[in-house]
Amino acid sequence: MSLYGSNLDVFEILVKQNYEKVYHTVYFYTKDKFISEDAVQQAFIIAYNKLYQLKSKDKFASWVISIALNEAKHMLKDNNNERITPITNYHLNTLSYGEENDIDLREDIDNALNKLKHKETEILVLKYYADLTLQQISDLLGINLANAKVRLHRAKDKFRKMIDSEIKQKTGG
Repeated sequence: MSLYGSNLDVFEILVKQNYEKVYHTVYFYTKDKFISEDAVQQAFIIAYNKLYQLKSKDKFASWVISIALNEAKHMLKDNNNERITPITNYHLNTLSYGEENDIDLREDIDNALNKLKHKETEILVLKYYADLTLQQISDLLGINLANAKVRLHRAKDKFRKMIDSEIKQKTGG
């Protein structure tokens, strides 16, 4: 017997609570509306069929995101589309900024993220937007945990330096 039993109502609530986050994460990754929709739909079907494997409902969102990103990767490979565009523009357009300083910061972030390599952007998105653990990220990317930690550390460090550089250029410092 699973954590949720066979209660379709509970699963429906979980889908409603997590759909947008899963979809946006996959869309950031693929930049393709149709692939994202298909991957998310397939991920929730897989999740429903394997719900008995989930031990804690608190991990449902990251679990479905992992499934959806794997599905998206398969779909991209099937389309012979190996290139994935970084998430920056879509992600930044979803944020709302009210003050002039925030707009400047948004431009700085946009410039820095656009300069990152795909692998660097990818790991930052998986960690800080999708809220995946390093173990989940390493499984998803097919790398070992130590490599995931190193890649994340290097991406954060590079991003931080780029942001500092963007700010210094604007302030003349």
